[in-house]
Amino acid sequence: MVALKDMPCTPQVIFFYLGCLPHSQQSSALERLRYIMPTNTELALRLLQQEWCDGNIEHLKLQARMLTSSVPHCLPVWRIAVAVERELNGRVEVRHLYSQALQKLPLCATLWKDRLLYEAAEGGKTDNLRKLVDKCQEVGVSLDEPLNLGSSRTEGKDH
Repeated sequence: MVALKDMPCTPQVIFFYLGCLPHSQQSSALERLRYIMPTNTELALRLLQQEWCDGNIEHLKLQARMLTSSVPHCLPVWRIAVAVERELNGRVEVRHLYSQALQKLPLCATLWKDRLLYEAAEGGKTDNLRKLVDKCQEVGVSLDEPLNLGSSRTEGKDH
């Protein structure tokens, strides 16, 4: 007998299988599949989506935090973990997650941009924002493109 973990499961097969289940069983099925295939990042992201759709914010928070450890170089996982904490108004935890994420993905301009925009939206002081930009540049990341500051801007036109 062939076990599910031994089969070459494509995301389409997994999502077809989930579609055959009642909605109430999909989360538990996703968790079992995640246990069987712990390195399947697409499956992990689908599990997070299911938790969000089901309104299981605390479980989503737990799953996202576990994924930041098991797949620490996956930007979408970090962004979801941060979004959950923002939803729960965990400002200290959001900053902590950004720090952890930037340790794992120090050259990710998108992550630096997200952090800067978060700090600015939270009323960040200019000095603190400048320190973040300096730190970003120190590791060699340019924010010109992610923040649309580059020379690709059309000069002389109103936007």
